[in-house]
Amino acid sequence: MTEESPEEEYVNKKGGFNLRVIYDRIIGKLSDPSFHKTAIWSTGSIILALVVAAVVMVMTGYNVGLAFLTLLWGAITQFDRVLFFGTPLIFTGLSVALAFKCGLFNIGPEGQLYMGAMAAAIVGYMFSLPIVIHQLTALLFGAFAGFLYGLLPGILKAYRGTHEVVTTMMMSYSALLFTAWLVAYPLKDTTQTLDRTPEILATAELPKLLGPFLNLSLIIAILAVIGVDYLINRTVLGYEMRAVGQNPTAAETAGVNPKKNIALALGIAGALAGLGGSGEILGYHHLFQDNWSTGLGWDGITVAVLGNNNPWGVLAGAIFFGALRAGGIQMQRIAGVPLEMVRVIQGLIVLFVAAPRAIDWLSKRGVDYAIWLKRDRVPALVHLCTSGIAGASAIICLTVFGSFSTMMEAGVVGSGGSVTLLLFLTSLISIYALIELLMRKPRGLILLVFAAIEWLLISAMGYVARSMVIVGQSLVFGVVMLLMVVLVVKVFPETPVDSGGDN
Repeated sequence: MTEESPEEEYVNKKGGFNLRVIYDRIIGKLSDPSFHKTAIWSTGSIILALVVAAVVMVMTGYNVGLAFLTLLWGAITQFDRVLFFGTPLIFTGLSVALAFKCGLFNIGPEGQLYMGAMAAAIVGYMFSLPIVIHQLTALLFGAFAGFLYGLLPGILKAYRGTHEVVTTMMMSYSALLFTAWLVAYPLKDTTQTLDRTPEILATAELPKLLGPFLNLSLIIAILAVIGVDYLINRTVLGYEMRAVGQNPTAAETAGVNPKKNIALALGIAGALAGLGGSGEILGYHHLFQDNWSTGLGWDGITVAVLGNNNPWGVLAGAIFFGALRAGGIQMQRIAGVPLEMVRVIQGLIVLFVAAPRAIDWLSKRGVDYAIWLKRDRVPALVHLCTSGIAGASAIICLTVFGSFSTMMEAGVVGSGGSVTLLLFLTSLISIYALIELLMRKPRGLILLVFAAIEWLLISAMGYVARSMVIVGQSLVFGVVMLLMVVLVVKVFPETPVDSGGDN
């Protein structure tokens, strides 16, 4: 008896679908203990997040029963809005999930979403094409713009070793600023006071499905889920990406090209986010306006975490977050609970879902350090203190970032957008340096030097902004970081840090 290929087993001899095989596959996945574990933990995380949110609402004087009732009622009675809010999250969630399968952390779906949306808007209003061709062209250009914007950090990661977390994050903010400049100057609709492009032509608009919200992008999103699932699990390219994600060295030994797969994975991830942005512009907004997104790219990261980076899990997570958003609007209108409570719930869900992995990773690092301290006390202690400085830098930098932003809004300090952006970037580099140092990688010291330089720049800019608190803290951290780097190099004259344990 010959073995059927994966594509053939779903099709019977008459050319139709083999429903029995499909049914058995679905039952097999649902019966998998790993699926049970993931489902139980995700559900438990949602329940825990709702419980904590309930405690917060009680402490702030809101009616918890009415709030949750209206939240549920709004999600059930406005299911078209649930799908509408969830559709772009499917694209951005898939973008994060696909990259993760190749061992990459795509933190840039927001920027890729914006670049795809801008490309679709330009094609939508600048060119006059037949109706179907115009829609397809705008969608393809949006996906291609996202692909290019994801491909660049992929190439930097593959060929220069630049960490994708840093590049995708920084490129996201670059995309936001670049598109803001485009709609403020060269592409601005001069008949409007707001920074926006002209409206796209009617031939580029995606057809509506049900009511004023849902449009064809929902169908495209579902097809994207099926396509990504097929790509990851049933193609050679998907197999190679998963192999690179699990062990790049072993994959290269087996004949797989890790560099090509890393670049392609981030490129395809960018295309998915760009396609999501295109669907939002062509299907609902019909123009590109500055700050049109409500953080859809960042929420995609949360959706991917909740869905365990599985395409079907992303679909379920996106619909759930769409339900939270639709129900949250009803909750704010009737129960008076601010819509920001939905953000709190989303953040708590991520916290509870990611907590076991973070605890497991930190416990491994703790054991690694304990063995090192026992074997070689002084170098290990110096290195541990350096890691602590990086962690303190990240925490204090975020705290100062929040307080300085508040003072700017209150008019206590002058304009300081550059300071706030630099504070945020410094916190990201400090977090990255902490992770690298805990894994005892030499790159951690290099990142710590960059963080120290940024602290010194913040000190100078804080002086210009007349904030002596920022000047003092920044000088202390900049100098202490540089001293710790010098001390570590002195303690380890041959190699800055020892090789750590497993990642």
